[in-house]
This record gives sequence, C-alpha cells and structure tokens, in this order.
Amino acid sequence: MIILLSYPLTAKTLLYPNTPAPVIHQLRSMEQGDNANTSSITLSTHSGTHVDAPRHFCKQGKTIADCLTVDTTFFPTYCIDMPKPVSEEITVSDLERSISLVQNAEALLIRTGWHTLRSENPEQYITNHPWVSPDVPQFLREKCPGLYLFGLDQISVSSPLHRQAGHECHRKFLCGKKPILLLEDLNLSDTRIKEAFRMHIYPHFIDDIDGVPVTVIADIQ
Repeated sequence: MIILLSYPLTAKTLLYPNTPAPVIHQLRSMEQGDNANTSSITLSTHSGTHVDAPRHFCKQGKTIADCLTVDTTFFPTYCIDMPKPVSEEITVSDLERSISLVQNAEALLIRTGWHTLRSENPEQYITNHPWVSPDVPQFLREKCPGLYLFGLDQISVSSPLHRQAGHECHRKFLCGKKPILLLEDLNLSDTRIKEAFRMHIYPHFIDDIDGVPVTVIADIQ
C-alpha cells in the first residue's frame, strides 16, 4: 500500500514566517506570439514538505546532493503518536516512552496531530506549533544509532516563539560527525502510518543546496 506523506507545493503553500512564497514567472507566451509557453519558478529551498541538509545550519555541512539520491529509501521507518497542545516542547521524556520499540530506526517521524491545523487554522499552524528540545538530537543518537532522518507533522522543529532554542536544535541535529537530516511539514494524517514501514523520498531538485522540497511516499506492507 502506497501513501503520500507530502503536501502539494503551490503558490499558497503555508511557510515558516519570513520565508518567501513560491513565484511562477512566465518567460515566453504563445498568446504574445512566442512559439511555446515557458515559465520560471522561484522558491525557498525550505518550502512545503522539505528536507533540511546539514548546510542549512553548518558552514561546512553536507548539501542535499551529498545526502540524497533520486530515490532515497529509509527502512525501517517508524511514526510515534505524540499529541501536543499549542507551543509545547517535545522533550526527551516524551520520547522515552516509546524509544525502546524504535531503536533500529533509520527514520523516525513524530505525529503531534498538528496536521489538522494546517487547513483549519493556518495562522496557528505557522506560529504556535510545538517545538523540539535541543536535548532531543543527542538522545536519539544514543538510543537509535542508525538514525539518519527525523521528521514531523508541523512546519518546523523550531517555533517562531522560541527561535534561539530552534536554532540550537537545528544545529544539534544537522552539525557534527553524525548529522540527522530533518523532514518538516509532513502529512501524517493517515493513522496507518505507524510501525516499521519503508519510506521513499524523491527530491524535486538535487544540487549543492541547504534544503529541498520533496515528495515522500510510505510503502506499507
């Protein structure tokens, strides 16, 4: 069974505050006498469902081209249910309850339930979502030694209300000898997404950049 875990990327895609919206610019137009219609697209590398590479917060960090292929597969991937209210921290103690069951994970996803706010209350989804404690990355490295990616169903691991902690959290995930990629703004609304499934990530662009919008597929056996 194939389940799509990424949102469509459009000009109206919700974005982290101060991120420029995608822009489509028509370069050639048949209505104006050109032989073909041609457009250019301008967008942030952190638009919609996207992966953060180490280069996002680490000067000499790896780029998307270093970390992802045309089809990067993570198995096993697990999704942990962790309901969270407005602007609450995701802590090590939250993860301790389930970590023994996912220690062989290559990718770990957190379902906070905030995907429901994406359409119901966009402003809340962007500004008041839960945030990840800077203590979590090292805890995950110790408990899940093969972990390569951490993802969640909200716009970022960082909250606009806790920017410094968010910057520290990004650095602790992405920098150092054993970076953990971040996968943000996931659609985890399907409750069948849970235990030991295979996840495929297809980047829209591959180059020496710090992040990239991606298409994410869960393959549930």
